[in-house]
Amino acid sequence: MSSYFLYYTSVKCFKILINVLLILLIVFSIIITSSNLFGRPTFLAITYGYSMFPVLKPGDVIITIPEPLAGPITNGSIIVFKDPDYGKIPGYPPYIIHQVISILPNGTFITKGINDNFIDQIYMSPITPSDVYGKAILINGRPLIFPYLGQIIVFLRSNIIFTIILFSILIFVNTGISKKGKTIKFSKVAFTISLGVIIFSLLLILSTFFTTYTTIVYSVSNRQGILVGGVNQPSAVNLGVILYNQSKQYSYTVSDRLLFPVVVAINVLGEGNYTINNNYFILYPKESHNVTIIILGNGYKGLHQLVVKTYVIVTLLPFSINMNDPLLSLLIYTSINTLALLSFIIIIVMNGDKV
Repeated sequence: MSSYFLYYTSVKCFKILINVLLILLIVFSIIITSSNLFGRPTFLAITYGYSMFPVLKPGDVIITIPEPLAGPITNGSIIVFKDPDYGKIPGYPPYIIHQVISILPNGTFITKGINDNFIDQIYMSPITPSDVYGKAILINGRPLIFPYLGQIIVFLRSNIIFTIILFSILIFVNTGISKKGKTIKFSKVAFTISLGVIIFSLLLILSTFFTTYTTIVYSVSNRQGILVGGVNQPSAVNLGVILYNQSKQYSYTVSDRLLFPVVVAINVLGEGNYTINNNYFILYPKESHNVTIIILGNGYKGLHQLVVKTYVIVTLLPFSINMNDPLLSLLIYTSINTLALLSFIIIIVMNGDKV
């Protein structure tokens, strides 16, 4: 009896550990999705460096409320905001996590790392509300965090093939062991739920992994000139000066480098006038499509900036659902494909049981 109890307890503890790893998979896919689709953290953000030590340590993941849902920002709030120097230091994210120490009369914020001896505004302008990505959830003045979880996520993100293999293996060990009499059997319900979580997360990760965004900068003027600077991203496409009532174009190629069909949804953000030849289409494996954006020389005089986001959504069922919202399309496609794969696997398992 004692040996059976020890064995059963060990199995249950192992099952709990596997369930924790599955939760980490969901967290991992949320971080990957929010950072790749939005270029910003949404609900979770990883801490890099020691500027907020000892409140935040490198690798901690903080839970945030994204704007515009964060509510009022006050002195002492820990906020996640846009890093104006993003791209200059390799490996660092496009955001900073620091504390608000003062609010100026115009509504902008003075920020500082708790462990820093200087405020951020010695090298950047005061933080405007539009620069704020989110606000940390504080409990008794301390942020709600997952300690050191970020180190695991960074490792998994940089080893995506290992990640897929690891969580595929977890399907077969997390089968919801249940007790019946003095035997231990596998739960098909738990197996289905675990499999669904993994399929959904992996499809989400694959889609966001190939999603890209490009910044286009140009200036509208009534005379010829050269556009120099004016954008933080070193990889930005500089179209130079566009004269009034004239146009320039930017073209790029989207390819399906996966083994599955993909739906491509293109979203252009920013103040500018443009036309695009096709912003929603389906590609099959090894197929490519040329996208052309024509920028028109009208509107206000001066610098313009457009962000072209190309969403590559994995789909096993190549049908078109243009929701005019790439994120919503991503979630719908991923959910439908997960249900289709689960149904297919369940049918195979049921037929196998009959045999």
